[in-house]
Amino acid sequence: MLIKREYYCLIAGLPDLFFDENKTPVTSSVFREELQHQLSPPDYKLVEYLFLPFDNLNLLNVFCEENQSHFYPGNISKSALEFQFSPENEEIQLPHYMIIFISWMKGMDKRHAGWEDENILTTLFYEHALDCPNPFLKNWFRFELNLKNIFTAFNCKKYNYEPETHLLEVEGDDLVYTLLIENKLKADYFEELLPYHEELFRIAESNIEWIEIEKAVDKIKWEYLDENTFFHFFTVEKILAFTIKLLLIERWMNLDKETGKELLNKLIDELKTSYEFPAEFSLTK
Repeated sequence: MLIKREYYCLIAGLPDLFFDENKTPVTSSVFREELQHQLSPPDYKLVEYLFLPFDNLNLLNVFCEENQSHFYPGNISKSALEFQFSPENEEIQLPHYMIIFISWMKGMDKRHAGWEDENILTTLFYEHALDCPNPFLKNWFRFELNLKNIFTAFNCKKYNYEPETHLLEVEGDDLVYTLLIENKLKADYFEELLPYHEELFRIAESNIEWIEIEKAVDKIKWEYLDENTFFHFFTVEKILAFTIKLLLIERWMNLDKETGKELLNKLIDELKTSYEFPAEFSLTK
């Protein structure tokens, strides 16, 4: 049996985080750099999973030549990512799911990504994340994926769009997806499949402002993290949960109401278009 490494001093020294904070004691990027020195290599690899969504955004920016000035705090630096696509580099060395995405984009003769291409990259990411070796982190990503799909399904119903073109279908994790595709948007169907199912469906069915929905969902995420790390006293799971909480707080620090409205309008505009995820296009395990 594999014995987990325990980080007594590191975890004992972590500051308290509260959901409604508008500042953090340390940025997620600085904290990640510190963890690189403090954690064992296998445990630090788990932390890197949490920053891959930022790498995805940066990949789209660099590979698709979006020329956006902002570079997100992912695992891969801007210079390192740009080098991957330079003429001097003979072989792209990125996570496997990113290489699959790039190969597909090249095969489609694309250099500019639309929302449907972003969905493909996100789907590949979740297939990669759900194959991670840590049960806590694997369950977290499954929970996060299910939340994305549930609220997308309610948006599709609200605006009369086909859910098949917008939900993320991840290979090997299709029970929640199947129910949503069948338009079974009632909490009772998800009792055995989804933690906090009643609260989440109550939020999804409400008429409150979108920003309040976002905050309510993130509060449930926070509670999920507390509940699922309660008995992890000094192991990496406590550190992973702390990192996720830092990222949640930073998201709200950077998301003012006006910016949020723009993002919501963008989402609605995107829902007006159709796209079918290629059935044969999946991450090979």
